[in-house]
Amino acid sequence: MKQDKNLDLDVATEITAFNQDDLDEAIDDQIVAAKRSKLKSKVTEINKTLSKTKLFNFGKGKVWPILLPFFIVITALVILPLISIVIYAIVQPTGDAIMFKLTIEKFIKMFTDSNIMVALLLSIAYALVAALLCVLIGYPIALMMAQIRSKILAKNMWVLITMPIWISMLLKVLGLQTLFYLLMPNAIGTPIAIIVGMVYMFLPFAVTPIYDALESREIDLEEASLDLGATPMKTFWTITVRSSMPGVLTGFSLVIVQAATSLIIVHYIGDGKIQLISSVIESYFLKGNDFGYGAAISVVLAIMIFALMLIIRGISNKFEMKGKKKWKDSSKVATLQ
Repeated sequence: MKQDKNLDLDVATEITAFNQDDLDEAIDDQIVAAKRSKLKSKVTEINKTLSKTKLFNFGKGKVWPILLPFFIVITALVILPLISIVIYAIVQPTGDAIMFKLTIEKFIKMFTDSNIMVALLLSIAYALVAALLCVLIGYPIALMMAQIRSKILAKNMWVLITMPIWISMLLKVLGLQTLFYLLMPNAIGTPIAIIVGMVYMFLPFAVTPIYDALESREIDLEEASLDLGATPMKTFWTITVRSSMPGVLTGFSLVIVQAATSLIIVHYIGDGKIQLISSVIESYFLKGNDFGYGAAISVVLAIMIFALMLIIRGISNKFEMKGKKKWKDSSKVATLQ
């Protein structure tokens, strides 16, 4: 009897141990399954979020195969060079066992160099002045083109204004330099000459978006304002200018990008007497041997221009949203009445 009891006890102990191992394994399987389920739910949520974006819907459409060569060219000619410039700016050879190291010494050196900072701030200032003058000169031209009744004449004027874009920039700068030498030889190398050169070169970039905004504006609003007793000047400032502000800001930002990074104008119109940031970058990339320092200056300039464009874009969005909200609210009131 004792032997039977001992045998039964051993069997029960083995069953208990076996069941405990199965239980631990089952618990582990449940934990793994719960983690997988949680991961799948997160992936599903991310997919739902991405499915609401324009980029995801664009990728699912039938257009992206047509634009694939464009993306390849942009990647090869724009994105990869920008990445290489950033790498040059933050990577420095050491000559030790560690061949390269990440550092921000070039940026610190740049911000502590008064000459570089003055050239950088002057470049932004010249670009702002040139962009403002381009908008002030280009707005009346675009308004005149938009008010012409004959669309054929308006399109021909648009072609004449945008034609300089398709002409070599070097030829245009050399022609302007020759004109300065004939009329005002002492003006070469002055701030006025550089600003005139920037306005001359980049005026079409301001006229085109302003004309597009004025061409697509709602004429009925202007006519209603005049019918309700508003003066033509008040109608112009409150409706025409306000509705065209996104185009004005777009042209303003395009001119800033072109003017702040222009090298040919500084080289030929400045005649080496005025040093802007583009000539400084050229000196480090082509004439000097410190590619990293020139790359660091380029990165800072790109960040400043990008930040300025974001600010302008934010202002433009506010104008667009205020206009939509205003007319949307007024339509609701009219419907309720």
